[in-house]
Amino acid sequence: MRVKIEKGQLSTATSRSQGAVSERNLAQLGFLAREGQLHIAAADRVIAIYNRLDCEVLQEGSVFVPAKLFSDVVRELPDGMVEIISEDNQVIVIAGEKKEFTMKLPRVEDRAWQEPPVLEASSEALLPTEKLAYIIDQVQFCVVPDSPRNYGSVGYLHRPKDNSLRLVGTDGYRLSYAEVELELPEHFLKNGVCLSKRALQELHRMCSEGFTEIALAVSQDQTTMEARVPGYQLFVRLSAVRYPNYYGVLPRNSLSHVKVQRPYLQNVAKRVLLASDKTRALQLCFSDYSLTLRSRTLGSSEGQESIALADYSDGERELAINGKFLTDVFSTMSSDEVTINFGSDEDPIVLVPFSEPTSCHSMHVLVPIKES
Repeated sequence: MRVKIEKGQLSTATSRSQGAVSERNLAQLGFLAREGQLHIAAADRVIAIYNRLDCEVLQEGSVFVPAKLFSDVVRELPDGMVEIISEDNQVIVIAGEKKEFTMKLPRVEDRAWQEPPVLEASSEALLPTEKLAYIIDQVQFCVVPDSPRNYGSVGYLHRPKDNSLRLVGTDGYRLSYAEVELELPEHFLKNGVCLSKRALQELHRMCSEGFTEIALAVSQDQTTMEARVPGYQLFVRLSAVRYPNYYGVLPRNSLSHVKVQRPYLQNVAKRVLLASDKTRALQLCFSDYSLTLRSRTLGSSEGQESIALADYSDGERELAINGKFLTDVFSTMSSDEVTINFGSDEDPIVLVPFSEPTSCHSMHVLVPIKES
């Protein structure tokens, strides 16, 4: 194999491939040169990523190299054309305006190129990348890989209605969902699927590459999802976790509500939480036209700050939540105004952004904690 390719293209492809390199010291990158294109692939047990780049193919063929070493070399290459030559048991990388840089890398033997899988998908959908990235942003912070609850380590992507796509994440103490309304093929995603944190991160990365749409398909056996944009394919092994019926967590009673300035309340919460202990308990004390935030550690520190509320006059209410969860929600929101819905000290707090991208809707639910 021998090809010439621009360094920027090569850098983009190797950067994308890092998402499929879970064990970096053992992983390999595969290269296949044919018909004026260079195909680059990386895969582990959960994710496979394929890139297709236009280049000058001087000799067709395939080769595998250590992923980390090759990626490190590409990162440091000078701008311009790069020549990659497979020769005997080595891969030679040549770069520089006068070909002054040469690096010889070991070739990984006993590996054969595998073509991207072809899914027997019942249907696929074209989704706006901006909207898909938004719903992932609103949810992935509460998907925790080491959650003690297996469903806490995945996000649940499904269709609550025919014309909407919703992503949900919960660990039992907090729940976030975000959805986008759009026309979807009739048979697309009839059954919800569970996506790992890594899968959500790679989908988000693909959405951030500047493409306007992304093709999404799920295999008929519900084991694999494919995401595709021109020259870039992502295959994800779907989690077998059985997601709980989260609808029971969503509030059904009529709640009191107030509108607050998110950046200001976020800064107040961070200041007050400096006095909290490892429980991160934050007490919210509502009274007519004011909200007081309090935190403390036993016998030592105590923090308190009050803010004015222009639209609340339902009397005194007190409840406690995990303050870190509150600031996590505020950090992911783009709206400067947020509506806080609350009831008794046993009812969950519901946070809803006041403004969102067109056709997008999100909600964040925090379960109150009992202070001893």
